[in-house]
Amino acid sequence: MSNDWLEPSVKRVPRVTVFLGLAAGILTAVLIEPVAGALVLAGAVLAALGFVSLKSFVDRYLQAGPARLWRRAVIFYSLRLLLICLIFLTIIFFFKARVLALAAGFSLILVAILAEAVRYLAGIKQWKA
Repeated sequence: MSNDWLEPSVKRVPRVTVFLGLAAGILTAVLIEPVAGALVLAGAVLAALGFVSLKSFVDRYLQAGPARLWRRAVIFYSLRLLLICLIFLTIIFFFKARVLALAAGFSLILVAILAEAVRYLAGIKQWKA
């Protein structure tokens, strides 16, 4: 990425997501059931992997420039979305009653991104207009 100040936060988001997924997965496994806890952790890991793959996608294709790379990037990104949908459909097929646990784990990436935004905003010493 071109923004050096952004790079540490972008590297931290997947780790924080997996950590939150592990904590929420353990809590869910203890309080509700172990399969739901595992699905929460699996959702967080899938979200972290998706974030890392999206970062590499942006670094590789969208900063290259030539028009023919855009077509290749659109095809690659469409295949990535198809793979994510197939993973979700497979998990929904096998764990119909526990799909909310997976969605809860997957949405933990939003909490990680929010934590990084708050961390960055707290570190700003001077606001510019």
